[in-house]
Amino acid sequence: MSIDLDIRAREILQWIVEDYLSTGEPVGSRTLSHRLNSSLSAATIRTVMSHLTDANLIYSPHTSAGRQPTQAGLRFYVDSLMQRGELSQNERLHIETKCQLRGTNLREIYDNASTALSGLSSCVGVVLAPKIHKPISQIQFLKLEPQKVLVIIVTKDGMVENRIIDLAVDVSSDMLTQAANYLNDRISGRTVSEAREIITHEIGHGETQLQKLTAALIEQGVILPPSSLDDDYIFVRGQSQLLGDEVTSARLGEIRDLLTALEEHKNMLDIMDAVRDGQGVQIFIGSENRSLGGQPGWSTVIRPYQDETGRIIGATGVIGPTRLNYKRIVPIVDYTAQVMEKLLSTLSLEKS
Repeated sequence: MSIDLDIRAREILQWIVEDYLSTGEPVGSRTLSHRLNSSLSAATIRTVMSHLTDANLIYSPHTSAGRQPTQAGLRFYVDSLMQRGELSQNERLHIETKCQLRGTNLREIYDNASTALSGLSSCVGVVLAPKIHKPISQIQFLKLEPQKVLVIIVTKDGMVENRIIDLAVDVSSDMLTQAANYLNDRISGRTVSEAREIITHEIGHGETQLQKLTAALIEQGVILPPSSLDDDYIFVRGQSQLLGDEVTSARLGEIRDLLTALEEHKNMLDIMDAVRDGQGVQIFIGSENRSLGGQPGWSTVIRPYQDETGRIIGATGVIGPTRLNYKRIVPIVDYTAQVMEKLLSTLSLEKS
């Protein structure tokens, strides 16, 4: 933000923001004069506060009330004034322990990571784990009923996708086994989009009964269904945390709207799109949260995480009221993403 403030104005703005983030209450000039413990009089502070108000960095929510930061003021604070906190050793250990892989259930890592984020931040914890770029290990078909098939797709990193599909015609178990063998010869180690392109091309150049069956299964969305594997794994935990703050709990209508937005997968995927081109921890304040409908009362703190090749494969984050303890939450989000990167890299090496 290109706003030029002198040292005095920056100091006063920082105090106003941090006091507001801590208490949720507007800050008056007399209160600031005592807390700054300086030679600045209340009148001088009021003059500076007037300049900050003209710059749209603070405002008075009520007549004769103190001042609190605007969205622009919060943005200036996190970009130019905030001193990032440090995690304690116990907090780091808590995140590492929560994210540990137990058995072969990789979903548990993501689920526990979102729970850890929520617990440490007292907000909503979010973990996004895109599947579209994950190489496939194998596909299997299991006939349940004459026209009902269970499709099992396993990715290289151990994620399992199960879908029950209703077929237009009855297909024998032997034909499903042959179709699975045909596919596994071609898709192993390839991503969903790569596999779909290869198989569609091969089917278009052959007329065997097996290829016709495979083509029919693709048309029905049984094999490599675009509406399934092209979605992301989305883990959202701690929605009840939004009711734990007395100030926030007075905004039940806004909370209801946020919870509705969190239930929409597209909104969560939009968050992922917003961070793909960024580096490190990113903060979206109020109307900057386009994925949440630009609701003014909420902030998102999020960091993408990468695989061993440097490709972004997911993100960890926290969603809560704009009155977040940003300097504490930023290192929580950052370290959780680092742990995810190390864990998934280790897991990838073990499977290679």
